[in-house]
Amino acid sequence: MKLQEGPACDMTVDRANADGKEALTLRSQMSELTRIRPWIEHLAKRDAIPEETQFAINLCLEEALSNIMRHGYEGAPNREIAVRYSMPQTGVFVFIIDDQALPFNPVTALEPPIPVSLDDTSVGGQGLRLLKHFADTLKYEVAPGGNRLSISFRATSGMKP
Repeated sequence: MKLQEGPACDMTVDRANADGKEALTLRSQMSELTRIRPWIEHLAKRDAIPEETQFAINLCLEEALSNIMRHGYEGAPNREIAVRYSMPQTGVFVFIIDDQALPFNPVTALEPPIPVSLDDTSVGGQGLRLLKHFADTLKYEVAPGGNRLSISFRATSGMKP
């Protein structure tokens, strides 16, 4: 993976213009995560996203968004998170997440150590590792008033060795 710095359902999708981009605006409530899977299914039907790539997209978006809600917004319930989607070329799917939380760069953040035994295992803390494993490219930048994380996937994405 390259790391860089720098509807067929009742959901509200901010339809985009002729450039083929779509956006989904979420509130910072964990229940909002249920809107991700149907949106990805809609995009997959339209843009022929392979099933294993859909899995990677769902996993990464749910991890990134839940971390923003829990840690970035510290559980504040009605903050906005915008997710934009585009397909800049055939077989490449890009999701850009914008939030207004304090700056946090998941690309350079240290991952917790891998547990060596069941006694060392804890719930959570593996989200960064999952993002870096399943996404093809992660790019972070400080955005006006918050963060912007770009996550891209190739049609051959999925679990990598």
